Amino acid sequence: MSINDNLELVLRYSAEQTIQLHQRAMDSSSCGITIADASLPDIPLIYINRSFEIITGYSAAETLGRNCRFLQREDRYQPEIARLRQALARGQDCMVTLRNYRRDGSLFWNELMISPILNDDRQLTHFVGIQTDITERRKAQEALESALAELRETQMLLIHAEKMNALGQMVAGIAHEINNPVSFVNSNLFSLQKTLSTVFGAYDQLEQRILTDVETLTEVQAIRRNADLDFVRRDMDDLLNASLEGLDRVKRIVQELRTFARLDEAEFKFASLEECVRSALLIASGEIGNRIQTEVRLAHLSLIYCCPAELNQVFLNLIVNAAQSIPDTGKIVIEGIEERDTIRLIFTDSGCGMSEDVINNIFTPFFTTKPPGVGVGLGLAIAYKIITDRHKGVIQVASEVGKGSRFTLIMPKDIRQ
Repeated sequence: MSINDNLELVLRYSAEQTIQLHQRAMDSSSCGITIADASLPDIPLIYINRSFEIITGYSAAETLGRNCRFLQREDRYQPEIARLRQALARGQDCMVTLRNYRRDGSLFWNELMISPILNDDRQLTHFVGIQTDITERRKAQEALESALAELRETQMLLIHAEKMNALGQMVAGIAHEINNPVSFVNSNLFSLQKTLSTVFGAYDQLEQRILTDVETLTEVQAIRRNADLDFVRRDMDDLLNASLEGLDRVKRIVQELRTFARLDEAEFKFASLEECVRSALLIASGEIGNRIQTEVRLAHLSLIYCCPAELNQVFLNLIVNAAQSIPDTGKIVIEGIEERDTIRLIFTDSGCGMSEDVINNIFTPFFTTKPPGVGVGLGLAIAYKIITDRHKGVIQVASEVGKGSRFTLIMPKDIRQ
């Protein structure tokens, strides 16, 4: 045998070993490897390795001759499919992540990387695809994103709770400071009213004593007319009564401030929703002013097992938002409907309303339609968490641009049951 014959034998043997090695390498890969013929219509698959069969559940007999899009089934509206098609049309490299489906119908996330194969004339002949099942990685990523979102929401609630606690302490302090001088003035006015009553009573007695002294009586009556004592007496009564009524109103305001602060009611207890709503209305009175009419229909509602301090925050936020949505004059109606196991609170305003896009985002943290400096977009997000998570309730929203909004809160009477 000549040297040339030996060389040819060695090369042939080496080529066979190389092909076998390539095949073993393809089959040992944990990734699905495919080759598609770019010269044929629809770019069908002409080769798949063993891992592709394991990942997808499809055998070579069920796969070869088909375009790999069959793995998408009916789920064709995926954003990265357009990039994949563009790369195939241009003969370029591409990496995409797709939702694919196994033979048994189960979903898996496929990280697909394709590369063109060129012949000696630099003409496109085939595509090689490497498919990696990243379902577990995707699940871990989604779990991490969910945990991060929950962490952000928890942080947001903690920050807000700290702010509300500080606000509650400040309000309670202010209420205490107001209450002391109010009590002092109230006591003095009662004393003054009693003293004036005594003085005028004594004057009447003195006038009765001089009825027989005509000359003195005439002089006294002249003094009485000149000083207009009868008017002063009536006016003094009116002034004192009006002052006492005003002080009583201040005392009610102080009590409502204490009710809103509720530093001693940070835990769950039975409470009156009407009381919570009215205290929130009082705090929001600066925003409501005289331009907005408010109507409250809650007197008939039963007590509800809740955290009053948290519900105060929810009601205040809804009322302030409603007031700010009313550009000029308008109306806010708060009514309640009692059902067997739940209570339904409905906040309706005659404001500017909301678009569908705004409604879909209003409970998203930091989403706001207000100008900078007016709001940071946490109020409704926190309200949503308080109602749905803390009180196991539901918030429903209905609105139309130019026709106002309606927020419906549905809460169980007792979340322990």
